[in-house]
Amino acid sequence: MAKVLSIDLDYIMGPTIETYQHEVDGPNASDAWHNFYDHSDFKENQFFIDQGNLIYSYNSFLRALKSKNSPKVLFGYDHDSILYLIGNETDIDLINIDHHDDVLHGEHLREGPDSEPEDSDDHLLYKELDEIQKHHKVNEGNWGAWLELSGRLNSFTWIHSEHSGNVDRNPFSRKFLGDKFKNFVRQKYDFEDYDFDYIFVCLSPCYVPKTHWHYFTMFVIAYEQFTGMKATIVHDRKFQYEFNHMNTHETIIKQSEIL
Repeated sequence: MAKVLSIDLDYIMGPTIETYQHEVDGPNASDAWHNFYDHSDFKENQFFIDQGNLIYSYNSFLRALKSKNSPKVLFGYDHDSILYLIGNETDIDLINIDHHDDVLHGEHLREGPDSEPEDSDDHLLYKELDEIQKHHKVNEGNWGAWLELSGRLNSFTWIHSEHSGNVDRNPFSRKFLGDKFKNFVRQKYDFEDYDFDYIFVCLSPCYVPKTHWHYFTMFVIAYEQFTGMKATIVHDRKFQYEFNHMNTHETIIKQSEIL
């Protein structure tokens, strides 16, 4: 059994994230935010945080660091980077502190007028599940489903912002994960203990405005000061893209072995 604590700092953006999260897009996070401010009436100082969610996340992280299990810790910018930490584990009990559930990304739900009239939300979510299972189409929003489809998940507990729109998908998540899936706001959840085997913290820079990126740095500094070790931050690779090229790479290797 592997006990995992995952913290996505977009959780602290609960009060405002729903107003901008589908509009920030670009080749990288810095350009995405620059373009967003250039083409909208929003200003960076409008996006305030939920201080209670920040304190809750930070306190949970610090207490987990003290685990008697000496947890392995990884930091990343995208949430699918968690699979570099736990992608080979089985029987995973996972607690995900996050604005989004990350069971499914729901990308097809935003197809809007391009969707067929008969495409119900459930049908579109099953479409994403099919893509994950057949083509390993994993990303920062559906790594939870990948763990389940890979037979690695024992339980998935989602601690979410009270403002999260993803709660609307809970009936589907329960249909897919059954009793493995539970969700709570922080005020309704009590940790049984903080003895985790793995801890993952991600920034999600397209969901957290640049003015708040220093909170991620705060977690990194806390880890380094507490452990005396240099933090590992996944910054030059992405699990999603490695899967995209997996079959291509295997084909090339096999071809080269023929020579």
